[in-house]
Amino acid sequence: MDSYTLGDISSFLNSTTATDAKNDLFSVPAITAEAVKEIYSKPAPKPAGEKKSKRSKTADPDSDEEKTLPSELKEISQEEKDLIDKRTVFVGNLPIGLKRKQLSKLFCDFGKITSLRFRSVAVSDLKLGKKVCLKANKVNENATTKNAYIIFDNEESVNKALVKNNENVNDFHIRVDKVTKTKKDIDNDCNNSIFIGNIPFTAQEEAIRAALLPCGEIEYVRLIRDKATNIGKGIGYVKFVDSAGVLFAMKMKDTIEIEGRKLRIDNCKSKTKLDAALNKKEKHDKKQAYRGRKSKATDKKMFETKAKKGPKGAKPARSKGSKGLTSHKMDKKMSKDATKKKGRVPRKDKPKTK
Repeated sequence: MDSYTLGDISSFLNSTTATDAKNDLFSVPAITAEAVKEIYSKPAPKPAGEKKSKRSKTADPDSDEEKTLPSELKEISQEEKDLIDKRTVFVGNLPIGLKRKQLSKLFCDFGKITSLRFRSVAVSDLKLGKKVCLKANKVNENATTKNAYIIFDNEESVNKALVKNNENVNDFHIRVDKVTKTKKDIDNDCNNSIFIGNIPFTAQEEAIRAALLPCGEIEYVRLIRDKATNIGKGIGYVKFVDSAGVLFAMKMKDTIEIEGRKLRIDNCKSKTKLDAALNKKEKHDKKQAYRGRKSKATDKKMFETKAKKGPKGAKPARSKGSKGLTSHKMDKKMSKDATKKKGRVPRKDKPKTK
């Protein structure tokens, strides 16, 4: 090692070699156009707190990944909805712990399944929302059943899948039915079904099945439940294989109890029959309201026909029975007609007794 002498550093800094070293250290190289393009072509770095998206926006159109489309493109017409409903099967009274793969395995033999979704799942916290609770597996402890909808590739698979109706799955008799039904199917359901009321809110389908099984072979049991909590509303329907079960149930309706409550059993009526009965009742009530009251000036319209188009100032045509009667005369005429129909003689025509 060379020995250091006083003044070596100062002499070196004042030399030409030191000035060249300084220029090389602090000099800035010239920026070319190619270097600028290379800088701007690189993507900007993301902030540290931002999470990366799982799906890229520029996805391959031929890929199998689900594409996020605008709401306008997702909307379909009513005709397309009806076609989808014809290919859909409703599956009810499923065990709450049944998985998607297990359900698809039950119905995969009947045809290709395009969609499968669970519904009517009671969650533990309604404030969080159903989607959040289902992802976190926060299901209500008292919930025992759920429903599902299965969409097949064609309509033939729907008729084949109905064979699974009333099958025992983990001690639960599942209900398999069509989403769209014909008028004939609806009438058949009403003729072989009964309405049940005064059901305990905590009662399950299996308890009702066991109580009504002595009446006949049961096709399915349907309880009306609350959409949010999945708790029963105290009413339901039971469909038997034939109408003989309905007759036996009506005879035993005063003896069937569940959890200490006597069931209220009644015949089932279709909506078309109920509408016809209501219309008939309204007409009957109108007739009853008209009978036994005094005539009014507005009652003249009942004896008048619609005015025919003619010259201005022409009076509307009247029926033969009216002949321009006043309300007082018309009231007398109506009372005479009523007495003639009953076989009575008017008081003024009665012979005077001596």
